[in-house]
Amino acid sequence: MRKVWTIIKREYKEAVFKKSFLILTLIMPLIMIAMAVLPSLLVMMETQKQTRIHIVDQTGWLYPRLTEVLTDTLKNGKPKFLLKSIKITSMDFEKIINKEKDLIKAEEIDVLLVIPPNIDSTGKVDFFARNVGDFDLTSRFKSTLSKLVSDHRLMLSGLEPETINQLIKPVKLETYKILKGRKESKGGFMSEYFTTFIFIFIIYMTIILYANSIMRSIIQEKNSRIVETILSGMNAFQFMAGKILGQGMVGLTQYAIWVIVGLAVAFASGKFLTVSWFSISPVTFLYFVLFYILGYFLFSTLYAAIGAMVSSEQEAQGLATPVVFLLVIPLVMIGTIVKDPNSTVITSLSLIPFFSPIIMFARINLANPPLIQILLSIVILLLTIAMLIWLVAKIFRVGILMYGKRATFPEIIKWIKY
Repeated sequence: MRKVWTIIKREYKEAVFKKSFLILTLIMPLIMIAMAVLPSLLVMMETQKQTRIHIVDQTGWLYPRLTEVLTDTLKNGKPKFLLKSIKITSMDFEKIINKEKDLIKAEEIDVLLVIPPNIDSTGKVDFFARNVGDFDLTSRFKSTLSKLVSDHRLMLSGLEPETINQLIKPVKLETYKILKGRKESKGGFMSEYFTTFIFIFIIYMTIILYANSIMRSIIQEKNSRIVETILSGMNAFQFMAGKILGQGMVGLTQYAIWVIVGLAVAFASGKFLTVSWFSISPVTFLYFVLFYILGYFLFSTLYAAIGAMVSSEQEAQGLATPVVFLLVIPLVMIGTIVKDPNSTVITSLSLIPFFSPIIMFARINLANPPLIQILLSIVILLLTIAMLIWLVAKIFRVGILMYGKRATFPEIIKWIKY
């Protein structure tokens, strides 16, 4: 362990005390925020499933109009919206509303719409759902209700020109996020999309950055023959473990700096996470660090193997391209993940170890998936990491001393069998 610790300290000092580390630490949050504002085409993709909606209509006239207007159909011909009116009195209002919220938590319905009796004057409707990041759904209800209420206002008025602008004032849709085991909170597309995108982009960038750093460092030391001197005092596995752990500590140091700066800014402003569309709970942040560590170990072992198998960075980039795609695919799917984080496809992908560091964390932030799914994802990741370390260690101990050509697949199989 002393020899491994020597490599860890060497890797850590070389990375942290460079000017590039400080510059990257300062500008990366700005880059990620800038990237988060780019529109995603996947957000506009329509999910082909029926939406079950319960409506508490205290006006008496709006529900029948909604059934006439919301006649959208899915590609299979079935109605997209399944509407049901919930009768209610002032005596049992709170009781019935709480019961309806429980139905959302139990996933028996998708949306609860509470329309007040004075909607003509207030222009406010309460929208309760598990996923308030579905931009298509919330915008459709907002535009539909605005049109119906505006028409009703105009019908009831004398149509005086000076009052028309006030009468056609659009409805403000208040969205509330309801998840089992979490406190009810206001939320919407902005908070869902941007918060998730920023944090999964941090995972993506830091894994790519530090795993690539390991690969380049191994290639440089291999070509300069320094590795031969290092291996005279330790075995190949200790050398590989020291590099992976050292660069991992650099990544955690960078996270710690971001957290300290963020807390300092929050303390100076007197509020915690004052940006309205940006929020993350402490538990979710712990999951963020956990999945970064697991994802880092998973991909850094692959990059270490690539560095040991090649003699130049050009060769390495060719082998690393498929590995990069494994990280890019979840990033491209962010729109779909935000829109329906508990769909069968997204749930399945979150259990695949090469996708789970990003997709499972995104689901945790968005939809609070069952604990069994989170634990299963972590266990699968740990088993995959253990298996990869065993395989890569066999490749590494032979490939690290190979020069002049890139190893072929049959040769790699032979190294594993040694």
